[in-house]
Amino acid sequence: MVCGDRPCGCGAFCRRLFCRAQVPESNVQEESVPVTLTQLAEARDVKFTQSLSEPLEIGSYIVCTGTPSEDLPWFAVNIGTGDPESGRTDVAVHFNIRLPQHYVVRNTRRHDKWGPEETTSFRIFPFKTDRPFTIEILVDEKETLWAVDGEFYCRYAHRNPSPLAATWVQVNGVRDAALNISKTDTFPVLAPPAVEVPVRPYLGAPPQEDEPQWHHNNVAATLKNGVPEGHQVVVCGRLRPLLHSFHIELSDGVREWPHPNVHVHASVRALEEAQRPRQLVVLNAWRGGWGAERRQRSARLVPATQSTFRIVRGPNEWSVFADDVLIGELEYRAAASGVSALRLRGDLYPEQIYVCPVSNSPIEADRY
Repeated sequence: MVCGDRPCGCGAFCRRLFCRAQVPESNVQEESVPVTLTQLAEARDVKFTQSLSEPLEIGSYIVCTGTPSEDLPWFAVNIGTGDPESGRTDVAVHFNIRLPQHYVVRNTRRHDKWGPEETTSFRIFPFKTDRPFTIEILVDEKETLWAVDGEFYCRYAHRNPSPLAATWVQVNGVRDAALNISKTDTFPVLAPPAVEVPVRPYLGAPPQEDEPQWHHNNVAATLKNGVPEGHQVVVCGRLRPLLHSFHIELSDGVREWPHPNVHVHASVRALEEAQRPRQLVVLNAWRGGWGAERRQRSARLVPATQSTFRIVRGPNEWSVFADDVLIGELEYRAAASGVSALRLRGDLYPEQIYVCPVSNSPIEADRY
């Protein structure tokens, strides 16, 4: 990002900001609401610091609560080292909420220099003035994970310095801020129970009255009976007009951490090449780490249209279809009976998700 002729660091006054987060276009603010330098200085002066009696480690769990106020439109959670009262500190993780611009910046400061900003997220901007929030932070070996009000928000890879060397955690710009630091075995701790993917008798069957409503493009749901052989997972939804990428995963858990085993990860990537006639499809699996990718430029998706995606469980492989066209296959890399959860993220906004038998489902054998 650029502010005038210089890079934009922590708390700089930006008159025009752009966010490339994976959110609907209507949530991206092209013109920012003016924020005065006085307001930013006041936000930095309102701070709550908690020293760490022992270093953060894998599984360290930080909970920050508070309420944003209208006169302090900028606030941040910082994890760092050095003397926080002197102002000359290294900040391992800077989680900067900018209410007027409706996005969150992540960054690291070392020797008084800020690195490149990160702004993408897995959900739309969740903060509002005068509404209490709860931020959960999980420290892992190579990254921190962030959740807001029980829903996963983003990841941030460790830079130099790492939060594992931090000596304090600080909140700026929130008058009623509170911090609690403990340990956890799973994350997010405050997540509500995951919804269950319904089962229908056949492809295209009408939904039942008690089926869940899919409100956004960050879905984590359980598959009560998995995906039996000869069945399929069906996702019907709208593609984002500015299509970048999305993925559908079948795994053995809905948790964010520890990372669940992913039986099939089906990713469609238009990226910056929307002019190409076919999008890239990447298939993979995670078993303690990503395996070998299966890549083919086989998807023919039209942005801003309705599409139906199906992941079919066959005798020895998972088959992925987009609008009844086969776009990829992935051999089993773990027992298919272990699938118990579905995750969807990115530029596909679901309207229907369900499991049904493959029988009587149309299959077009277009193999690229």
